[in-house]
Amino acid sequence: MDTMKTDKVRENFSRRRADRLGLMLKKSRGKRWSVDNQLGYMLVDFNNFIEAGEKFDLTIEQIETLLEKREKQIKEEQ
Repeated sequence: MDTMKTDKVRENFSRRRADRLGLMLKKSRGKRWSVDNQLGYMLVDFNNFIEAGEKFDLTIEQIETLLEKREKQIKEEQ
């Protein structure tokens, strides 16, 4: 499987995982890098409050790490 397909698989998995945690994973739709749009990912809750990646500056690896931390936090609260 080539890199592009594996990245899409990781993105889709992270999108479903974020949904289960009450978040939405958004990917930049920009064509050019800028200070306000760094062509990465952002995590937003369902009230449209940005949780992380205000300038679309997160990588898929950072998203996975943040989602893991949130899962652990939720489990500890229960």
